[in-house]
Amino acid sequence: MPAAHRYSGFGGRIMIRWWPLFVCSALTVPGAAFAQAAPPGPDQEVSPTDIVVTARRREERLADVPTAATVIDGNSIAERGGAVTPVDLLGGQASVRILDTGSPMTNEISLRGSPTTRGTTGDPSVGLFRDSGYIGGGGISGRSFARIDMFDIGRVEILRGTQGALYGRNAVGGAINIVSARPEFQNSGFVDARYAFGNDQLQIQSVANVELSDTLAARIGVDYVTQSGGFFRNDYLGKTFDRNDSTGIRGQLRWRPGDTDIVVRGEHWAGYVPAIVFRVTIEPRAGFPNGYVQPERTYPWSTDGFAHQEVNGGLLDITHNFSFGTLHSITQYRQRIADYALDVDGINADLLAQLRANGTVTSAIDPNQAQIGHENVQTFTQDVNLTGNALGGRLEWLAGVEYFRLRSNSEQQSRRTPTMANPSPGARQPLRTTFDSWALYGSLDFALAEQVHVIGEVRQSRDDRSAQSSRYDLATGLPSGGSGFVVDFGTSPSNLSYNATLAWHPRDEMTLYGKVGTSYRAGGFNQNLGVPEQPVPIPAAYGDETSISYELGLRGRLVRGTTFSLATYQTNADNIIVSLSNGCFIGSPVCSSQGIFFAANAGKARTRGAEGEINSRIRVGTGSLTLSGSLSYQKGRVTAGPFDGQLLPQIPRWTFGIDATLRHPLGDGVMLLVNANYNGQRGGIHDLVAPGSPAPFDMDRIDLADARVMLQWSGIEAGLFVTNLTNETYDVYRGASARRLNPPRNWGIQLGYRW
Repeated sequence: MPAAHRYSGFGGRIMIRWWPLFVCSALTVPGAAFAQAAPPGPDQEVSPTDIVVTARRREERLADVPTAATVIDGNSIAERGGAVTPVDLLGGQASVRILDTGSPMTNEISLRGSPTTRGTTGDPSVGLFRDSGYIGGGGISGRSFARIDMFDIGRVEILRGTQGALYGRNAVGGAINIVSARPEFQNSGFVDARYAFGNDQLQIQSVANVELSDTLAARIGVDYVTQSGGFFRNDYLGKTFDRNDSTGIRGQLRWRPGDTDIVVRGEHWAGYVPAIVFRVTIEPRAGFPNGYVQPERTYPWSTDGFAHQEVNGGLLDITHNFSFGTLHSITQYRQRIADYALDVDGINADLLAQLRANGTVTSAIDPNQAQIGHENVQTFTQDVNLTGNALGGRLEWLAGVEYFRLRSNSEQQSRRTPTMANPSPGARQPLRTTFDSWALYGSLDFALAEQVHVIGEVRQSRDDRSAQSSRYDLATGLPSGGSGFVVDFGTSPSNLSYNATLAWHPRDEMTLYGKVGTSYRAGGFNQNLGVPEQPVPIPAAYGDETSISYELGLRGRLVRGTTFSLATYQTNADNIIVSLSNGCFIGSPVCSSQGIFFAANAGKARTRGAEGEINSRIRVGTGSLTLSGSLSYQKGRVTAGPFDGQLLPQIPRWTFGIDATLRHPLGDGVMLLVNANYNGQRGGIHDLVAPGSPAPFDMDRIDLADARVMLQWSGIEAGLFVTNLTNETYDVYRGASARRLNPPRNWGIQLGYRW
């Protein structure tokens, strides 16, 4: 069934999606009556000794981790007003680049200049994890986190730099692990309501944590959003592109008898999310004598562009302490379903006739071209590791095994206007991919002296991948396009990744380290093989990317309440996986449609960079001011292959961010909270270009500022927020005939209650 009709009844189901809110409210209201725990006060300082991470797959102090790691805790996220997109969550962090296409279907996260493959089925260049289980890959929406992943967060661990030895495939730029808040042995919770006036969006989130006994606790949460307006409109069909209408529910149980700690989780989330959308922008050229530019955020599509996502997941997390070590097991199942539609030509027949009549367009354009896609991706992860120490604590060891299984069934449809010369209404190309990966990994951390450690980490992986696909005519159901659109491939590569680190602790809460490590990014198969008339053929498959990275870093505590980290690095990559275009563009004399991006290998590359972070908590009168800042520089260049000498695309030369939160008591138990967040980027290019082609487009300068003012009293919160405070407008992507713009300024009110 075409994706455009598969969820035709979904809108009718929206009216009955209020039931999870009533369920959660029934649980949360009684919880307030016997609340026992209060949130941390403003005088409580968070120092490196308080921050515990699992960056090396075992619990340890952040200050002792010999790698460039950042932790964002749940309280910090709440002070910023919450996070429902990767930009909200990760914007402004050192060396983090979020390719924000405006739609979670094609958003992508990059670390330290790792390559991006937007608009393809290529795996991400950053390891994406939920509670230490890998969730990336397998389709067009598998290079970023879903909204449900960013709901009710305990903490986020950002591990920059090569992490292949412990985290496996695709962690060439680093790994990001979102750790969901787990049930605690206390009665607590929150209800948060947020209304944005610019797009008429209502968001409600609620969580109840209940202590059932000394050994059993439960946590249930609901995330709901509905939106009647929008910033990006289809004026021809009277539709909104940036639709948000979804419900998520999560339930957890935690059982902690003695030395065993078990967490069981189930979750479901489904709804409409912002669609893949673009603005046609054509400079004067053949076929467009005066050029053609559409309004900034109103587009006359003849296709009802939409995007729908669904995530179903389950987790079993078991920790058991033996006398000789700690056993940790993660069993995770996740299903991701996605459907979308977009207008490939960006126009409708009526408007095209007007533009032809007034001489704006003389090029041949089919105004009924559309792309419709569907994916159903199921992943299963089983990871078991054992950690301990020996030699009187001088040697810390870890040994683990992981199995990862992915099954993906997807389909791309290309639709067109039938003609006498070509009566076909289009074609469909289903693709089935399988991925099975086994890995053994381990590490040894040996103290040569009290302050000097030598660390070795290693991982041996074996992957089995296969893909089968053919193209069929939508009308006849017969094979079409010839042998170039038939995929029947299988590959079984293996990889040995390692990290070798020398760390020195000149004093407590200070670490100086140097390390060298390797990683790999799994190759794969392109889902959309394009159209027969495309100038650049799309390969069905591409191979693994491998890399080696060198890093020097220093992290620790400067003075009371102030921590910092500094790092510099170089990464050399071979067989890099990049995103390329098939050469089509609107107005092209041979292929007049929006270009199709595909993943391919493009030779060797080198990336260099440096980064710094600082976090400080300052007493201001009877209140406190929390400051955090980051600055990073990165530059990547292709060093061999058909694009030799070109800058790597989608890598800003500079990224930076500042976050400030002021807490000040106003008397009678009233607390004022003011948060300001700013992040920006400079430099970089959008795409690699074929030799002899015009220079690539430069990336826009970005300056984004958000602000939030809240009053807190006896658990009640009320205030105002604004996003994109200065109403900046910039291109998040620009190509030969298309641009994607950021949303304008938005503001609203926020009410909440915590206990």
